[in-house]
Amino acid sequence: MIRRSLLIGAAILCAAPAYAQDKPSVGKYLAEGYEVIRSDFGSAFLQFILKKDKTLVWCSVQVQNGETSSCRTIK
Repeated sequence: MIRRSLLIGAAILCAAPAYAQDKPSVGKYLAEGYEVIRSDFGSAFLQFILKKDKTLVWCSVQVQNGETSSCRTIK
């Protein structure tokens, strides 16, 4: 189930608009070396928990357009 969510998430991230977002995005965190430790699909959003060292970040991505809705450091 998590693997399926990751594949869906990767497809959405790759299909995201070419223009860069000013706000943090899942793609930006992945490029900085964060790893996905959990992903869930719920309603119109994919939700990711990303980790690098001791930092955890929660991000929400809109399924419809692949745009990162928000990211917040949670630890």
